[in-house]
Amino acid sequence: MDTSELYEAELHLENGDLEPASRTAEASVTAAKAGQPGLGLWIFALAELRRGQGQVAEKALEDALQASQTSESKAAALLASVELRLAQRQEASSQAAELRRLSSQLGNEVSSWRLQRLALAVQVKLQIARGSGDDAMRAAMEMLAAAQKRGDRSSEGSSWLSIAEVHSYRESSEHFGSGTGSTAEETLQAADRSAEMFREAASAVSGRGSMSAAELQTNLALATTILGQAQLRLGRQRQAAASAAEAVGLFRELGRTWMLTVALKLELDARRALGQPMIGLQAANRELQQLRESRSSHKPRGACLAEAQILLLIAQTHAALSEPLGAVRNAILSAELRKDIGDSQGEADALLVAAGQQKILGDMLEATDIAERAVIAAKACGDSATEDAALRLLSQVLAARGMNDKAPQRPQALQALERLVAAVRDRDGLAAKEAEADLTAYGGLVTNKDIADHLVPVMNRDPGAVEFLRSQGWDLEQPYSQKQHVKEIRHEDFYLMHRFQGMGFGPQFRVCKFPTRIYGSEAHAVSVNQLPETEAWQMEMMYRPGFLDAGLQSGFVHVVPDLSQLQGYAAKDA
Repeated sequence: MDTSELYEAELHLENGDLEPASRTAEASVTAAKAGQPGLGLWIFALAELRRGQGQVAEKALEDALQASQTSESKAAALLASVELRLAQRQEASSQAAELRRLSSQLGNEVSSWRLQRLALAVQVKLQIARGSGDDAMRAAMEMLAAAQKRGDRSSEGSSWLSIAEVHSYRESSEHFGSGTGSTAEETLQAADRSAEMFREAASAVSGRGSMSAAELQTNLALATTILGQAQLRLGRQRQAAASAAEAVGLFRELGRTWMLTVALKLELDARRALGQPMIGLQAANRELQQLRESRSSHKPRGACLAEAQILLLIAQTHAALSEPLGAVRNAILSAELRKDIGDSQGEADALLVAAGQQKILGDMLEATDIAERAVIAAKACGDSATEDAALRLLSQVLAARGMNDKAPQRPQALQALERLVAAVRDRDGLAAKEAEADLTAYGGLVTNKDIADHLVPVMNRDPGAVEFLRSQGWDLEQPYSQKQHVKEIRHEDFYLMHRFQGMGFGPQFRVCKFPTRIYGSEAHAVSVNQLPETEAWQMEMMYRPGFLDAGLQSGFVHVVPDLSQLQGYAAKDA
């Protein structure tokens, strides 16, 4: 399998065109069975795994390991084995250690340089997967030392790219734990160094090392993307937008449609940070149009995948701009494309955006339908986190419709409430905060009445519980009680007070017959609205103006003083 075929197979794999990737990499499988180095064996294995043919991939690797006769052929088979195990989230340390040992014994030919670079790069990937940022950095530095020893400028640039990726990983404290942290500035410097070296190697007539011109451009685009991400984290939005636009152009020229969407997301984020979201949307729609125009009638899977992702990015941008209509439209189109190519995970992600925005629009029936479709897609992809998010959104939509008992996560919400009650009894502040956070996440699945039903008995039996809740930030200045007090205001007094406030309603608008104030743990306004008969054309209206206005009038019960109290004060003054 020559360099161009290897590049083509890797390109298909990255874009999501799994069948062409597998077919192109079959030459490496044939070579491996004959005991020769199969450099594209790892591409074949990952493509088959993503196609749901994991057993085919494992059998091919087993045959390759048994047939390997040289260090290079065994290293190529081990490289594929480690990549496959990492994709399956399985332990790969023993295979990686053997691969590392063999890679140090490879010859000084250019083909061996490529295999050694890939073998050392997978060591970095393995350590990141294990959560060991320090070990990942040591592997990246070893990769750099090997490239410098060979005088391979392209591999040296690839090493700095790996160093930038490790720095980016270590920026978050949740990743490095007790290890060494990194800053965005360190990520930026490593990515900038990598991009500079790739540009130098690409402009050189000779001495490109172990990479072709297309590979150098690809790695330059990757380095520029990481550079732009670091610039954005450092608050250098204009530089980030410029880097993103450069990366988008490079990926477009190379036909790397999936990575184009990654760089495009960076451009959208940078433009939004600059207060120029419309420029970002214009760029996204331009890329979407070009992608549709360049697509053949065959519609390869990778092109559909990229189109769906761009639509989702546009939907998310509309959502961030509080434009739910645009968000729903683009998210639904994205979900339909994902469904057509059998991408359940992507379909669920897009439907979650659409359902959430439909909920904001207030169309709860449509939001329910979309959320139910998201649950089905999430279950099909087998991702528990996505399924939980879909069930939670569906539960919140049903709760907004007053259908709490039908919400699938209602039992979990009540369990969180019970954990809160237990924390109050035990005076466990940390557990109380965690339970409160869970209750907040469940939205309206737990009502104020539910909280009162559970907490009031505890506070009645244990007065210390009130002080504990106050120490946790609860507002309990007024007695917290389940008792509801009702005060009806006479119809004449109600509209007389309106008159005192300067608002005189005519007969067709004095429709609140029994304005009532209900107060206790919460205050509510209730009224019976009875409209008098009037002219025929008004009687035929679906909603008469007086009826609509009555909803606003009812709230006035909260500001009408209690006349009995006023009479008491008058008697006292007398």
